[in-house]
Formats: sequence, C-alpha cells, structure tokens
Amino acid sequence: MIRSKLEQLLFGAMGLCFLAGALVFRPDVATAADRLTWWAPSTDPLMRAEWRYTAGRITDGDQDFGFIVSLSEIDTSVVQGYALTVQRQDFTGDQNFAGRTYTGTLTYDTPTATYSFKDGSNQELVNWQWDNSVQLYKLTVATAELVLTNVTMIPQGALIDEGGDGFIKAGRIGNVLVNSNYYADWTTLEIGGVEKGVARIDMHVLLKDSITTEVSTDYDHRWFALAADLDDGTPAWVSAWKIEDFDGPYWTVTIATGSDMTWNVLSITEEDEGSLAEPLTVTTLERQNLPASTGLNNSTGKKWHLTAGNNQANDLLDLQITVPEGQFITGNIQTTSDWLEEAVGIQVEGKISDTQISAVRMVAAESTTEFDPLVMTFLPLISKHSP
Repeated sequence: MIRSKLEQLLFGAMGLCFLAGALVFRPDVATAADRLTWWAPSTDPLMRAEWRYTAGRITDGDQDFGFIVSLSEIDTSVVQGYALTVQRQDFTGDQNFAGRTYTGTLTYDTPTATYSFKDGSNQELVNWQWDNSVQLYKLTVATAELVLTNVTMIPQGALIDEGGDGFIKAGRIGNVLVNSNYYADWTTLEIGGVEKGVARIDMHVLLKDSITTEVSTDYDHRWFALAADLDDGTPAWVSAWKIEDFDGPYWTVTIATGSDMTWNVLSITEEDEGSLAEPLTVTTLERQNLPASTGLNNSTGKKWHLTAGNNQANDLLDLQITVPEGQFITGNIQTTSDWLEEAVGIQVEGKISDTQISAVRMVAAESTTEFDPLVMTFLPLISKHSP
C-alpha cells in the first residue's frame, strides 16, 4: 500500500501545488481500530485521497485466477473524482490478463455500510458491504474484465493496524509531507458457503501533513501482500512496502500468523531500525519492459527478493516473489505516464519468521519504480491503488 499498497491517485510534483498553507497532521480519532469506523469514508479535513482495495485469488472448478478491485476518491484542487480499477489474472491455460480503470460515481450508504460504484451510464459495477451484524464483507463485481457474484469475505483475525498503530509516514511528494491512516484485513473467500480462496483488504487514507520549502521530484514505491501456509501448518499473512524518496526510506513489514484465537500480529517500521538486525530490503531479481504505449524505454520488476531481520539477518523475511508479467493498468487519473504495475501471482519461495513456506495461497505486488540503465530515477508520483 500502498500497497501500493497507490494506483490512480497519481500526484506529480506539479500536481501538488494545490496544497498551500501549513497544516498540522491530526489523525482520525477512534477508541479502537474497529472495522466499521475505518471502513466508512474518511471525514478528516486533511484527506486528499483514499481507497478501499482488495487483492485475492479464487480457485473454483476449472477456474484459478487472481483479482484486484479498487475503489478510490481523489479530492484536490487539481483532481477530484472517483475511480474503480478492476483486473483479473488467470493462472491456468494461456494465463490471460484483463484490467481497466473506470470513472464514475462512488456512494456510501451509512446504515448498511455499503459502497456502490456506478459508471457514466449509471450501471452499477461494484457493490461492496461490511455487514457489521455478522462481521463479514460481501462483494459483487460486474464488469467486462472481472465478474464476482455474491462473494463473502471472512476476516481471519482482528483488524490490522499497519505500522503498529495505523498511522504511517508516506514520504514527501513535491514540497508536501504526507501521512496516512492504514488498516487492513486478511480474509478467506466463500461462494455459496464454500471456501474458494483468500483476499487482502486495505482501508487506506492519504493525509496532508505539512508544506516544506524543499522540493522532491523522486518517488519510488513497492508494495507486497502474501498469504501462505508454513511448514509447521500455521497460516501466515504478510504485507511489506517500501518508499524511497527525498527523506526516506520509509517502510513497513507486518506479519500475522494463525487465525481467530491464535491470531498474532507483528508490525515494524523504519522507526524500529535501531533495534533490528536488518531493515526491509527489496531487490529486483528479474525485470520486464513497460508497455510500448508508454513511450518509455525503462522497465520494472517481475521477480523480487525481500529480506528483513529481527535478531539476525533474514529471520523475519527471506522471500523470492514472482508474478506473471504484463499486469499493467491503463486509464489512470492525472498520470504523467500511462502505466501502473498492479500484479497478482502464486509463485513465492522462502521463509517467514524463519519458517519455510509449504504452500502459497496468493501474492500481490505493486510497483511504481522506473530505472534508467545508467541513472536511477524515481517516478515523480504517488500511485497506490486508489485505492
């Protein structure tokens, strides 16, 4: 999450001039990290963008595919509006990929805690509810690229406060310091009462912190989410993201293990580096070209090595993640380059909490990195799945 975890909300340095004046960050106040509070749209006056996002995998009969659904709101003096991004990546046969960003209208019904997205023809494309009475999500998607009908998403443990408290730094974009509220769920998926897969759900809000006199045009964001089983039979749920920018790096690793009564969560950030053996390191092992339509000659990743250590190197994470190439979304809002890598896959090797992975349920990978062969440059934008 950002992700990114950052998808259509693409703020270039030029696009952030709307944030004038110096305001102090004030996080939303809640007595507890309850789902109903954070599922609802933000009312924080410093909110500039937010999203409700899910990445998952469904295996049903002869179908085996990954998917992403992202509902976003952008509220700036440069860009205002709502967007829906959907995509599907098949893991069988020709491994077909389909993805699209729609613009339209996003509404939230408070009594039922339901988001509804309609396109320009007033056709409902997404209906997504948190049913507080039975403590589960209900999702229906009806687009040409992705169809999900009455999917039930069941949380596996308590809502996760990313970073340990739900408030994380998101770096500097242009001359603006950005913070965020970030909460997440790991869920199993059921269709017709039968378990069919797993999914990650993000509730993420970007908040303006303050204006600085220094300007940065470099911004690099990579985000990963993984559901797996360990050799000892324990379910493991991981999110990890890293931002490189003027003041960075900023990063977070969150590891949840078990489910229900055995649910255990560890979340660390760059603020913990002094007590850690190894901060989060993300190394690109294999690359893929950007779509030809972008007019860019650079590339981004399709295989990465993630490491982090608590008492010794790699004892938290030692993972190699690979995704099918070509998972680029087009049609982004306010973008300087018409691409975003937003990928789902099923190939992961390595260890979590120093225990070998025995089975992979799903992995998601998101990247805004762009490297010249000779000079490293960051994309001057934030792009997390607006989600």
